[in-house]
Amino acid sequence: MLAKYEDLRAGYVPLPGPFPGYDPVGDASALIRAGTPSPSPRPVAGWQLLDSLGGDDRFVVRVPADWNGDLVVCGTPATRSEFANDSIFGDYALERGFAFASGNKAIPFNGIAEQAWATPDARVAYPIPFDVDRLRQNGYVIRSGALWPKTVSVQSWHDGFASLVRTAKERVTEIGGVKPKRTYAVGLSIGGGQVRWLLERAPELVDGGLEWASVYWSRDESILTYLPAFLREMPAYVGSGFRDKTSHDAIVAAGFPADRLQDDPEHRSFWNEHYSNAAPFYNDLTVFIFGKLLDPTLESSCGAHPNVPNPITGEREPGPVGATGHALPEARQRYVPSEEVRRSIAGFEHTGAIERPLIGIAGSADVFITPQRNFETYRSAVRRAKRDNLYWQYLVDGGPHVDSYAALGYGLQPQLPFVWRAFEQLVRIVRDGERPPGSGAFRNVRSPAEID
Repeated sequence: MLAKYEDLRAGYVPLPGPFPGYDPVGDASALIRAGTPSPSPRPVAGWQLLDSLGGDDRFVVRVPADWNGDLVVCGTPATRSEFANDSIFGDYALERGFAFASGNKAIPFNGIAEQAWATPDARVAYPIPFDVDRLRQNGYVIRSGALWPKTVSVQSWHDGFASLVRTAKERVTEIGGVKPKRTYAVGLSIGGGQVRWLLERAPELVDGGLEWASVYWSRDESILTYLPAFLREMPAYVGSGFRDKTSHDAIVAAGFPADRLQDDPEHRSFWNEHYSNAAPFYNDLTVFIFGKLLDPTLESSCGAHPNVPNPITGEREPGPVGATGHALPEARQRYVPSEEVRRSIAGFEHTGAIERPLIGIAGSADVFITPQRNFETYRSAVRRAKRDNLYWQYLVDGGPHVDSYAALGYGLQPQLPFVWRAFEQLVRIVRDGERPPGSGAFRNVRSPAEID
C-alpha cells in the first residue's frame, strides 16, 4: 500500500495497529533513551509503502519528497518488526533526504507473554524462571514469533536481507522515477550481523555499511558460546548481593565487561538488568531461542504447569517441575552448542571478507552482545581476510547495547550520536572517496566529535 503523507517521521506517519506480540511504536521507542529528540525537527513530506516479500515477510519503504537519490536499507535487531528502526535510523535518514527501507525478517511477531496452559506449543515456549511481577509463580511463558507458528531460520534472515535490498531498490525506483545512485546498509545487533554478512556475501548490492553492536557468527564463536557462562555464574553473584568476586571474575574472564554497581535499590547491578531484574530477561531468553532456532532436535517442553526453579533462590511452587530439557534454567546454564548448531551457523557465518567500506560502532559496557566476543572477534576475521583497509571500528566509552539502558544510570551514555556521526563518515568514504586514518584497528571514543 503506497500513500503520500505530509510527515513521514516516527510518531506522525500512520502505522498499522498493534496486536499481541506486535507493537510498531513500542519496537522503535524501546531502542532509544526516553526523551531523545528526533534528529528531524520539522515535518518530512513524502511517500510510504507498506509491502511484503511474501507471507509474513513485511517491509516498509519511505521516500521523502526532497529525495537526494540515495537509499538506506536497515537490518532489524532481535525479532522486532519492520518499524523497529524508525527512531534510530529512519528519521535521521529522511531528514537528510535519503530513502529508507526496513523489514521484519519474516518473523510475524516479536514475543507474547502468556500462561503455559494457554500456549499453543509447549515445545517452543520459554518458561520464565525469575520472580518479577510473579511471572514465574503464575506459570508465564514467552512465545517467540521466530519459533511459532513455524521456525524462521537464521539463515533465512540473511538471505532475506539481500532480497529486501533488491526489492527496496526496485520500489524506490518506481516511486522516485530513477534508480538510487548509492545504497547504504545499516543495522543494530542482529541487524548489524546482517550488514556484515551482506558486505561479505552480496557486496554488489550496496556501496557501504554501518554496523552497531553487531552479533558475530562463526562455528566456533557465537552468542551461544559465551552467554551460558554468564547464566552459570549469575545466581551466585546475585545471591551474594553482587559481592561474590569469584563469580564476577569468572564472568569477566568469559568475555564480559566488568559489572557496574550503583546505590539505587531498584537498579543496583547493570549485569542484573540483563539477567533477572527485568523482563524479557535477555541473556537467558536468547540462549533458549537461539538454541531452538539453530538446533531443531533440541528437546524442550514448558509443560502445562512449568514450575521451574528460580536459579538464584532455587524456590519453586509445590508439586513436580513441569518443564523439561532446554526449558529448564539449569540446562541453559550447561548449554554447549551441538554439531547441529555448528552446521547451521556454517551457512551464514562471518568471514571478514568484506568487499565494501564498513564502519563498526560498539559500546564498552555492552553486557549482551559484548565487544570482547563480537567486536574484537570480527576485527580479527577482517584482518585474516586481509580487508583491513575497508573497516573502521569505534568503541564508545560507557555505551550499553541499546540506548534505553542509559536511562538507568550506571555512568552509561547513549550511542546514537556516535552512530549518526559514523554514518556521516561513511557517506564521505563512499561518496567523496575519503579514507580516514585508523582502518583495520579500533579507537576508543568518548565524544562523537572524535569520529572524524
